Amino acid sequence: MSELKYALVYLELKPDYAKINNLPVKLPLLVQDYKKAVEENKIPLETILRGLEAQYEVQPDEYYASYLVFYLYEKFKKLLEEEDLKGAEIYLQKAASVIKDYRFHFYYGLLLKKSGQEELAEMELKQCTKENPTFAYGFYELGNLMFERKVYDEALDNFMKAIEVKKDFILSYLKIADVYMENGRYEEALDFLNQALKIDKNFAPAYLRLGVIYNQLQRYKDAYLILNQATELENVDFEIYYNLSFTLQKLGRHREAKLAIEKALEKNKEDFILHEYSLILKNLGFFQEAIDVEEQAFEIANDDNKDLILITLLKLSTIIEDIERVEKYYDLLQKEELENSAILFYFFSTLSQNNIKDAKYILEQNKETLYFESLIEKLNNLDVYIDKLENMTNKRISDSILNSITEIGTIDGKELSERLKAKGYNGIALAWLKEDNLQEAKSKPEGVGILTNALLLSGFNYALSERVNSMVSNLLWKDGEGLAFSKLLQKFYIDRVFGEKSPLEIFVEQNLEEVKDMNYKLSKVLVDYDIITMDYDTLMETKMNNFEDAVKVFISALRLDFKTKYIENDEFKDKNVKDVLEFVLNLNDF
Repeated sequence: MSELKYALVYLELKPDYAKINNLPVKLPLLVQDYKKAVEENKIPLETILRGLEAQYEVQPDEYYASYLVFYLYEKFKKLLEEEDLKGAEIYLQKAASVIKDYRFHFYYGLLLKKSGQEELAEMELKQCTKENPTFAYGFYELGNLMFERKVYDEALDNFMKAIEVKKDFILSYLKIADVYMENGRYEEALDFLNQALKIDKNFAPAYLRLGVIYNQLQRYKDAYLILNQATELENVDFEIYYNLSFTLQKLGRHREAKLAIEKALEKNKEDFILHEYSLILKNLGFFQEAIDVEEQAFEIANDDNKDLILITLLKLSTIIEDIERVEKYYDLLQKEELENSAILFYFFSTLSQNNIKDAKYILEQNKETLYFESLIEKLNNLDVYIDKLENMTNKRISDSILNSITEIGTIDGKELSERLKAKGYNGIALAWLKEDNLQEAKSKPEGVGILTNALLLSGFNYALSERVNSMVSNLLWKDGEGLAFSKLLQKFYIDRVFGEKSPLEIFVEQNLEEVKDMNYKLSKVLVDYDIITMDYDTLMETKMNNFEDAVKVFISALRLDFKTKYIENDEFKDKNVKDVLEFVLNLNDF
């Protein structure tokens, strides 16, 4: 009597369940697996395979062979995903020993691709499509392979063939868009992405790519609409929120950008997301929070991102005047390609501590790096120049600011509003100062003189100018274009006070990207500096109705070449215009 090799039991499945899971209605299971499957009410992949393999060995008919091959390939895919290439090949060969058809070439192509044998993978995938020219996934994976090898014509051809075979094959529409995006053919990419959404209106990857393209085309309003719509979908990927945050920053909606990137971080805490979060916090004036987040980014940063994060950490440490951190990050940045940026912030930090002797030494040792040619003379006569800056201020405004500074170094907006009012200052800006920062962003540059006076009070302290600029602009304008405009004024202040005195063309070139990151619309105005200049008579009649007007006035002021005393008694239709002119002309003469 022969020894019993297998004891099989047939588990009867409901037809619908069997059909959905591609199982026979009578599923063969080993006796030792049957009891466990019934008790746990689930059938693991390994259990199914053991039963089907035993059944096929006992009775190698076509009926069970088809199910066995299907689940051998399922096991292959699982092992391939787990990077177990040897194990995957074992199951691939098992499947081939039962039935070898186009599927073998398909999965063997994927295995070869995974192991880096791209040319052999191409041959197997082409054999797959030859044996079954109606198998859309064969063309799709061949397209993916060619795309990764940057053979874009063949990639596109195969993705198109996949669609010819299966009209609603949504992944191919997506990859066709990727090919067009990779080659800068954005309009054609948009067409295929929109076709994908006609197939499935909840297909999140299409929304993401649409948002990326609109951002690339600087169509930020369109990007916002599509990415914001995508946030309503289920299981939204972090990339949707990350790109939405980018879009909102370009639109100058920094508080909303902060909320969006916080959503991204809930799903993925990678170094580049933390870094972007830190920059948003910085733009909103949360400097301590920004450096805490940037330090988290540095802890997990890959080598490609570490230097950028280090420079940001040094800058933030300089702004909050944390000397220990400045020394730490400066030491870490002693690399030839980063040394210039590191020296600049180390110099700013030294000067912010009123360490004039060391600041002058740094200047002397780095004349070719720090282009502050006239600064040595200013530092030798620092009291004289501090007095000059104070004499540029409007005393009723500067005194109000100084008397509204709290014990922790912030500015009390309500206190400032009351003090300004008591000194005869009037206007809507007084009400804005009393509001909290969660109010709607202001669209008019009212109260610009409060900001310019605050900057003049920061003297030669770069760190203080950053903090003051942020505090006042947030108190006045809350968010939006006002923050970008205030950054432009602060950059100009540093340029003039530290003695660089860049010509308009150079100044725009040096600061355009930062303004663009904070508000794209204002950066477009800045780019047109050559054609927006107004003469003095026009400026007297101009009203700054929005921040675009404010940039035009600022640029025009930079073109004027006479001293402030010539305009002191002139009547301007808009006091804010005169404030900008006085600020610019005074500093040009500093």
